[in-house]
Amino acid sequence: MGFIAIDFETANDKKTSSCSIGLAVVEDLEIVDTQHHLIQPFPNYYFDKNISIHGITPEMTLEAPTFDNVWGNLSGLLTKYPLVAHNAGFDMNVLLSSLNVYGTALPTIDFFCSLVMSRKAFPGLTSYGLANLSNHFNIQLNHHNAESDAMASAIICIEMLKEHQCKSLEELSQKFDHKIGTVSSSQGYNSYGSGRPYKRKKEYVFASPSQPDPKHRFYKKSVCFTGRLSEMNRKSAMQKVINVGGYVLPDQISPQTDYLVVGKQDFKKFGNGFKSTKIKHAEAYEEQGFPIFIMGENEFLMSFDD
Repeated sequence: MGFIAIDFETANDKKTSSCSIGLAVVEDLEIVDTQHHLIQPFPNYYFDKNISIHGITPEMTLEAPTFDNVWGNLSGLLTKYPLVAHNAGFDMNVLLSSLNVYGTALPTIDFFCSLVMSRKAFPGLTSYGLANLSNHFNIQLNHHNAESDAMASAIICIEMLKEHQCKSLEELSQKFDHKIGTVSSSQGYNSYGSGRPYKRKKEYVFASPSQPDPKHRFYKKSVCFTGRLSEMNRKSAMQKVINVGGYVLPDQISPQTDYLVVGKQDFKKFGNGFKSTKIKHAEAYEEQGFPIFIMGENEFLMSFDD
């Protein structure tokens, strides 16, 4: 019986902005390995609130690897056993989102939530937060240090297995009538627990760059879209950016966005004073010193002319 407890910390409010990951590998009810890795977040900026929670600063991740590189080193381990996290919905969505940004596929992984399981395993506690459970089980916790949080989640799961005399988290989940969660690039996120499973809508297909072009204007640049495109659907336009080595964030604009592409009809309205929410955000960021180039659909398409 084995599993891996995992915890992420993020730099800002974006699920793609993982800045650290912690792991605790459990085999035969013993923690056999723990790890902690700093990550250069995407988009690469920090909220003061997040820094105050986990203590990680921009300087600490300035030279850190991006998540696609971290995943390259950890994927063999993280796909060996099912995953566990405390409030797993957050961590699994960070995992999936952080990989999607770099066009890296996530195979189907089973996961469990130590928060949900602990409510069934230890009824009557005043709180099932990680800090309270750690205090209850005399776990030394450096809260919001990803490695420490992962270790705490692992120990809590070990205590549950011992208390209920189960050999695996699968057996424990069956005893609690909990469905096992799954996460993957192909099927999205299906939550752990007794609730009704759902499938996250998959809007875009990301792929590794097929024709990376260091000379292209979109190479290693972040591109966002607003308005309906006339010449192609948005998925195809996004794929063009990915193929030359650019990055695409489907539904968000941030200080790290380099280009905002406006659909043909909206661009005409823009010339007459109309501004979509994303255009307003782009202009607001520019006033704060984060220039975002706004271009129309025609200019976007001309960027790919041979």
